[in-house]
Amino acid sequence: MLYCTDSSILHSLPTGQTDANVAGRQRCATGVLARSPHTAELLPADYAALDFIVIENFLGATETATLLQSFAGLRGTLNNKNLNNAYWQGRILFAHEVNAHSPAAGSIMQHFQVEAARQIGNFYQLTHPLYADTVQLVLWQEGVNMPAHADNANPDGSPHGMAWRNFSSIVYLNDDYDGGELYFTALDRYLKPKAGMLVAFTAGFHHEHSVLKVTRGERFTMPGFYTYDASKADRFIYPELWNQP
Repeated sequence: MLYCTDSSILHSLPTGQTDANVAGRQRCATGVLARSPHTAELLPADYAALDFIVIENFLGATETATLLQSFAGLRGTLNNKNLNNAYWQGRILFAHEVNAHSPAAGSIMQHFQVEAARQIGNFYQLTHPLYADTVQLVLWQEGVNMPAHADNANPDGSPHGMAWRNFSSIVYLNDDYDGGELYFTALDRYLKPKAGMLVAFTAGFHHEHSVLKVTRGERFTMPGFYTYDASKADRFIYPELWNQP
């Protein structure tokens, strides 16, 4: 169900996967983009016409530095957690873990994810509140990429573990690395992120995306995922939902 006004762009977005998704997955399957004649980089002049959000300087230099410092302080704990997923092992910190080490960093994660949800609501003209179901800090080392995926559906139609997700966001904490572009399969467009940038989009196939291989340095991000379902809300981000009598 679309919880939005009649004039929302959501009404015009495809909901299922298309041939463009299939072709886009093939182009980025190795983590290195094999460009088509139509592949193009998204530049600042394009941002206003997109059907998703790109906001530069969503986080300032002080906020990104605080988050990176907190990550550095907790980096030695990453391999002590069992995530039951080898791909993410040793790379993720959750908001409540960051807050326990650095309340200043935790406050930044809480505030800016609520603000990201507000930006998504405004952009897509939503009539129902959104809740972040998790907020993380993620490390992307040299050589790492992420295959193309939608955040709430699988291409083969099998049940998705987070099918309740309606929107996704990424805040980029640094840009002193090579590679690591964000590629949208159905759009055949890629974005070179900048430190402090927010990118937010729908969680289905129209905004299926991959992370191209990091070829130099380390990439740090703060992803968030949003749902209309308040029962899935992150307990740290929305303590008021879990502390009611």
